[in-house]
Amino acid sequence: MGYAGIGLDRIREDHSESVVKMKLALTSNLPSAGNDHLFAWMRTVVARPRIAWIPPYTDPDRARFTQAQARFASHGFDTVEYCDIDEQINRVQLSQLAEYDVIYLSGGDPVRFRHNLLRAGLADRLRECLTAGRLIVGASGGSMQLTQNVSLFRLVNATIDEVLADHAEYAAMGLVPYEILPHVDRWEPPFLEQVRRYSERVEHDIIGLADGSAMLHTSQRDYQCIGQVQRFRKGVVSTIGAKGDNIDKVLSMLNP
Repeated sequence: MGYAGIGLDRIREDHSESVVKMKLALTSNLPSAGNDHLFAWMRTVVARPRIAWIPPYTDPDRARFTQAQARFASHGFDTVEYCDIDEQINRVQLSQLAEYDVIYLSGGDPVRFRHNLLRAGLADRLRECLTAGRLIVGASGGSMQLTQNVSLFRLVNATIDEVLADHAEYAAMGLVPYEILPHVDRWEPPFLEQVRRYSERVEHDIIGLADGSAMLHTSQRDYQCIGQVQRFRKGVVSTIGAKGDNIDKVLSMLNP
């Protein structure tokens, strides 16, 4: 679809040093069920946070947005606003993105999301939000934009060799030092084996997030795992998170 390699210098510019402290949450399926830990963290931002909802591409009849609004509202978050980065870009809204308390990147095709994120200049706006102390939350394909690369999505329909041949052209923002595999609890064993083999050939970890799990960051390398989280490192798979986390303890670590 011609989405590779666009604005690569801009998306990765100084990513390793540009954010010292940040509030960043990578999830598999927020705002669906099982994400009470993250909703609790969102409530510590302000009592009634204003949330920018950003999809990977235009939601013409707002069907997905309306569904998301209802899910957020069911958890007490009733100020959710649509923010387009595709066919209906509001440049004024994007320029004022740091005025929102929470910026939410929804799920969806991560390759297409990356293309529109770059075209709209969203990467720069997100860095401004982090610098201003805003909370950025990603879900599935939205979370992948914050990582090292979005190529795991390509592995669904391509071989490892094909994916690695132009891996650098699918670089993501690099705000965290790993790639993520959302919905790790839904994938069949043959694909997970592909991911394990892929991890042997890349320099960073692959973090598998089950639905309801999350990586909560206060800096690039300071984070807490919530829920079922797996790590693929150089061909070795291990569990680094488990169900039954003490949410109060985690929140005290995130909000010292």
